[in-house]
Amino acid sequence: MKRFIIRLFPLAVLLCLYSCNENRIDASEEPEYITMRFGFDGDQSSTDTKASSDGNLYGINVLYDSKKDGNIDTRYAYGLFDNKQDMVIQLLSGYKYEFRCTLVKNGKNTLYYGQYGGNTYPGYANPFQTNTASSTALTNSFVYGSSTYLSGIRSGDAIIKTTGGYVEQSIPSIERYYGEVTGYAPVVGGIVTIPLKRTVFGVRFMIGSVPEGTLGASCTLSSPASTIWQASTGNNVYDSGAIIYSFPDVYNCWKNETPLSANVGWTFTSSVFDQWNQNGTQTVSFKRNVLTTVTIGCTPDNATANLLLTEESIGENNNIYLYLNSDGIIVIGVDPDPE
Repeated sequence: MKRFIIRLFPLAVLLCLYSCNENRIDASEEPEYITMRFGFDGDQSSTDTKASSDGNLYGINVLYDSKKDGNIDTRYAYGLFDNKQDMVIQLLSGYKYEFRCTLVKNGKNTLYYGQYGGNTYPGYANPFQTNTASSTALTNSFVYGSSTYLSGIRSGDAIIKTTGGYVEQSIPSIERYYGEVTGYAPVVGGIVTIPLKRTVFGVRFMIGSVPEGTLGASCTLSSPASTIWQASTGNNVYDSGAIIYSFPDVYNCWKNETPLSANVGWTFTSSVFDQWNQNGTQTVSFKRNVLTTVTIGCTPDNATANLLLTEESIGENNNIYLYLNSDGIIVIGVDPDPE
């Protein structure tokens, strides 16, 4: 008579086999890492990824849709670079990403590097300071994680290097760029190309020859409250030269190109007749990537002071004249493009 032997496996062994099988299935579905590099176009037209020794600083924040629900709102990595060749990041396949980047031209020479605000280690503060109020070291590599990021890259605030120290400025005289790419799905061999806009305005102040008296003038902003220029002269012609300023709200400048409103005021004090004394003010707008020349002149013998604005940008060159007549009425006229 044949005898049949049935072997019973312990429950723990079966669970182990099932668990191992489950792990094998999960492992086959795990996303792979894809190595990506960066390029840039737009106002910063260079799209290569070669090394850079020009002192430029790039700050990059990376976010991704960790829940795959269409919301790219989880922090993935951040980094500070001065070398485009080192801009290499490992991205998980199957997710979509957003990249936010700001560029400070010649930032290594204009921004403060040190132990800003009592930090325990040196680095660059705004616009590259982190949300933990820490300065950022220039490592030319990404820091991965979901808690720390560069919190100042959308703001115009910057910590500018001075002799022996630093100064905080909300409208610094530096050249800034900003750009974003969203909804990016990584592919093998791909390059993330970020279009950068120049988020600055240019201004040049001039005071023409002032006969028989003194002409003082200034340019002030209401938000943020500040005076970006002031001067006073008699017979000599004054020329500030062209000055570049970063917009105080870099993100809004990039997204909406909203002009920055300012007030130009002037006061003429005659050395001959008190009745020639006069003052005036005029609101002007500074536009993104446009150089505005503000020329202030005074001809007291004609009882007229005038403010001349000249805007220069690609495809645009209009002269706007604003005359303050003796009766206080402002007359505005627009000249066509000069020949």
